[in-house]
Amino acid sequence: MAYQLRPRSSVAAQVRKAARDRLAEAIDALAAPPMDVGEGIHQARKRIKELRALLRLVRKPLGVTFDRENRRLRDIARELSESRDATAMLESWDLLAGHFGQPFDNQAMRQTRQRLQARAETAEACDAGLGVVISGVQAQLQAIMHGVDNWRLHGKGFELLAEGLHDIYRAGTRELAKLGEEPDDEGFHQWRKRVKDHWYQCRLLTPVWPGLMAQRCESLKQLAEALGDEHDLYMMQQALEREPALFGDEEERSLLARLIGQRSQALRHEALVQGRQLYGEPPSALVERIRGYWKDARKYHTL
Repeated sequence: MAYQLRPRSSVAAQVRKAARDRLAEAIDALAAPPMDVGEGIHQARKRIKELRALLRLVRKPLGVTFDRENRRLRDIARELSESRDATAMLESWDLLAGHFGQPFDNQAMRQTRQRLQARAETAEACDAGLGVVISGVQAQLQAIMHGVDNWRLHGKGFELLAEGLHDIYRAGTRELAKLGEEPDDEGFHQWRKRVKDHWYQCRLLTPVWPGLMAQRCESLKQLAEALGDEHDLYMMQQALEREPALFGDEEERSLLARLIGQRSQALRHEALVQGRQLYGEPPSALVERIRGYWKDARKYHTL
């Protein structure tokens, strides 16, 4: 509930409250016991992404504060990312195996999964500096939290949010349009980031019309997950080329590369079809529609 903005006069206060909540949850996630440290890092990174989406919603009202805080959070996320890569690879393998089934049901494929699992466990257990990294990240997040009350947010009500909502949605429409002309790996990666920002921002605005906004959020979540799965497969393909011995003999690698390609293409097609529906509205029209929801919600709340 704390990651929501309600149609009240004190929107700036709610922005600060949502920011403090995301920071507190990220700090708590990083305090997970050693056996759960991987999941703790994963959850902390999610909270940081949600916070950065919130900041982009109020980018102009925050002024120079946005640049400073967004840069700090970006650097923190990068510090945590490397420890997550091996685990993400294993999860991507399991999703691929779950989709195709039989081709993965042989000794060679099972041995590859065992190597990936051992790699993930070793990466987590042998990262002697991980505790230091986590402690440092927690301190940085605490420092950001202490400064939240000093954020100066110029503007009131929906107008505090309108430009950020417009710009992130417009960025998503532009990235999608580029994919129609030249659908490359980097293009899908950039579009995925903008889709996630728009999803998080719609989550923030769910109270303006819970039914409609929740439905849009669910569709954006599905789109973001499809793009995330596609990106993970791209990373596996890169690992396949970089570390071939990890994935077995030439026959096994050839089969895996083919399956990755098939699944990636299907996910891209699925994402493009859904994306064209979600991004079919001009940016100004979407903002005006949600502004109308906001006004109606304020009237209802007043009554």
